[in-house]
Amino acid sequence: MKKASLLCLVLAVFLSGCGASNANTNKNVQNTKTIQQSSSNQFIMAGKIQANDEANITSKISAKVTQISVDVGSKVNQGDVIIKLDAEDLQAQVDKAQATVNTARANLANASSGSRPEQVEQEQAIVDGAAQGYETAKKTYDRIQALVSSGAEAQQQLDLAKQQLASAEGQYKSAQAQLEMLKNGPTSSSIDVFKAQVNEAEAGLKIAQTALNNATITAPISGTVNAKNINVGETASPGAALVSISNSGALCVNAYAPVEIVDGLKEGQDVIIKASEIQDKEFQGKITVINSKLSSGSRNILVKVSVVDPNSLLKPGMFAEVGLKK
Repeated sequence: MKKASLLCLVLAVFLSGCGASNANTNKNVQNTKTIQQSSSNQFIMAGKIQANDEANITSKISAKVTQISVDVGSKVNQGDVIIKLDAEDLQAQVDKAQATVNTARANLANASSGSRPEQVEQEQAIVDGAAQGYETAKKTYDRIQALVSSGAEAQQQLDLAKQQLASAEGQYKSAQAQLEMLKNGPTSSSIDVFKAQVNEAEAGLKIAQTALNNATITAPISGTVNAKNINVGETASPGAALVSISNSGALCVNAYAPVEIVDGLKEGQDVIIKASEIQDKEFQGKITVINSKLSSGSRNILVKVSVVDPNSLLKPGMFAEVGLKK
C-alpha cells in the first residue's frame, strides 16, 4: 500500500513538471511572435505632429479694433471676416481722393472738348473792355505829356499817367492772348498735363481705397482659431500676430532622420506613424519632402511626412515616430 502511494506521488510530480514545461514553451512562442510583429515595422525617425496649414493673422495698418468675430476654438472658412478696424478716417480719405479724381476728370473733359461759344464771347467782351481802358489811358498820358511840355503840369503827374498806361496795355495784351487761346483750343501739351493730373488723382484714390480695405481682415485659410492676442478697443499694430489659425485636417510630421539612412528614403514613399499619446494604433503616412541640408548642430536631415488621419485622432503637438514598412 505504501509503495502504491509513493508511486502515485512521483507520477503526479512528473506530470506537473511536464505541464509547467509545456506552458513555458507556449509562452515563449507567444512572446517571440509578439516581438516579431512589433518589429515588422522599423521606426527610424521622430518628431512633433504639426498642422500643415497654419497662418498668423496680422494687420497692415495701425488702427483700433472695433469688432472680432472669432475666439479660440472657432471654426472659420477662408475669406470669413474675423476682425474689423476703425475705418472712419480711412473712409474720409477715400471720399476726398474721389472728389479730387472727379475734379481732374472734369478739367480734362473741358480741355478736350474745346472752348464753348459763350466762353469766347465772354473773353471777347473782356478784350474790348481792356482795349477801351488802354485807349483812355493813352489819351490821358498824351494830354498830360503836352501839359508838362508847356509847364502847366508837373512831371509827377506824367509819371503816374505812364504807369497807368503800362498797366492798361498789359491787361489788354493778356486779354488778347487768352481770347486767342480760347479760339485755338487747348494744345496737346496742356491736355497731357490734365491727363497726368487725372492719373495722379486716381493713384491717390487707389492708395486710399487699399488702406480702407485693410481695415477688414479676413481668414486666409480654413481651420480652427488656436490663439487670439487682441481684444475690441485695443490698437492693432502692423506685423503683430492678432489671431492664429491652423487646419488640423491637414497634419504632418517634421521628423529628423540620421544622415546614414537618408539614402534609403525617397519622396512619395509610404510610411507608418504612431503617436505616444495613442497606444496600439498606427497611422498611414507619406514622405513629401526630404531636405538637402543637415540640421544645425547634428547629422540629421529634416524629413516632412504627411499624415492620414480620417478619424481626427491626432492633434498638433503630439510626439510621433515614423517607421518604414517591411
